[in-house]
Amino acid sequence: MVEAFRVLVKSAKDIWGEMFMLVLMNLFTLLCTVVIVPGPPAWAALYAMCNRVANDYAISWEGYFKAFREYFKKSWIYAVFFVFISIAIAVNFQWYGQAFGNQPWVPWVQGAWLAVGFFWIVVNFYAYPFMMEQEIKRWRVALRNAALIAGANPLFTFVLLLVTGVVLVVSLVLTPVFVLLGFSLIALIGSEAVVNRVNAFRKRQADAEGKVQNQTNPNPTRSM
Repeated sequence: MVEAFRVLVKSAKDIWGEMFMLVLMNLFTLLCTVVIVPGPPAWAALYAMCNRVANDYAISWEGYFKAFREYFKKSWIYAVFFVFISIAIAVNFQWYGQAFGNQPWVPWVQGAWLAVGFFWIVVNFYAYPFMMEQEIKRWRVALRNAALIAGANPLFTFVLLLVTGVVLVVSLVLTPVFVLLGFSLIALIGSEAVVNRVNAFRKRQADAEGKVQNQTNPNPTRSM
């Protein structure tokens, strides 16, 4: 839970530090989403910029449009996949209730589909950030990593999703906030979370390798 709040604090600091650019990019991404066709690559570009912010790099329109072009096809492939899976989950949840409404086992099946839907939301919270962070730019790898981080860090994920959900609701109520920063907030918190977990994993891995080296050669000066 402590790490989750560190992510939120860093997200707030980074939002403040890059406020001007993130507001402009949020507005442009919102416009592209309304137009539909450039929507998915605009989201990919926004996540690419938020990944840079999370890694403490500068962002620019040049980088935004470079990512826009680079991820145009991949982002549309994922958008179609996302819509298909989301519709399938919603249809199955509703269909069992309508077709077998009087059966005692129906609530259990609907509950299972509800759980699948929630997990799908969780995975998508991490999917785009992982796509931008990982070296292998494949959705299959990003989805696998997203599922792994969600399963390995349930409390961390729950806190971040809860806070992100509250912030999103507040920004929707205060419409100007959503228009100016809604998408950027979602993208940045997810990106900060992935960078935090990846750095923690790398640190554990480095510590483990250091322990193995110390056990193999506990006194290197004596062996020289």
